[in-house]
Amino acid sequence: MHKKKLSMKIIKIICSMFVLLSCNEQQIWQEIESGKTIKVFPKKFNITNSSNYVYKWSKPIGKNESKMDYRINHDKLLFTPISNGEYRITLEIENMMKEKVHEEIFFFNVINEKKNALGNKDVNDKKNNNEIIINNVYTIQVASWTSKDKAKKDMFELIELGFDAYIEEFYDNKNDVQRWRVRIGSFKNKELALQVKNKLSKFRGEDPWIAYIK
Repeated sequence: MHKKKLSMKIIKIICSMFVLLSCNEQQIWQEIESGKTIKVFPKKFNITNSSNYVYKWSKPIGKNESKMDYRINHDKLLFTPISNGEYRITLEIENMMKEKVHEEIFFFNVINEKKNALGNKDVNDKKNNNEIIINNVYTIQVASWTSKDKAKKDMFELIELGFDAYIEEFYDNKNDVQRWRVRIGSFKNKELALQVKNKLSKFRGEDPWIAYIK
């Protein structure tokens, strides 16, 4: 019995030291673009079964009246900043005995969406041979919604499937309506974009097209 208590004390000391080291790490700021969703997850807590732990995420903290969307899904958090500025997200992980075994803080600097080298702010969709011209790499257009909520739902479902999905807002002058495009990825070559496009087609049963960002 005495040995068991001693072992438990040693485990608690080790866990406390691990948490202390995590808290003292240097702040690393990640630059991200406003309006795009990123997946936040612990980078220094490698385990094989996350279901044995409780993940306690904080709400993303920014300046007063900062606008953002976020969604917690157990061991990850989906973060969509709307307002520019600095944000902080804190994560505490507990084991089944409610002991804190890890703590990590994520720092983000949110900036405006990067424009192309020519400084184009708006681009008109031009569909040609299953491609549209729009800034400098390939992306995949999955859908175009007139409802932002439906676009966000679509985006989150794609992220859950492992796709790097994001929303792009634009105004459809031809039909005089506001739309939100759901797109995936930023690919340097068309072959890689085609591979992801084919994989996506199997999940959705429909054929999205590839957009070229000129």
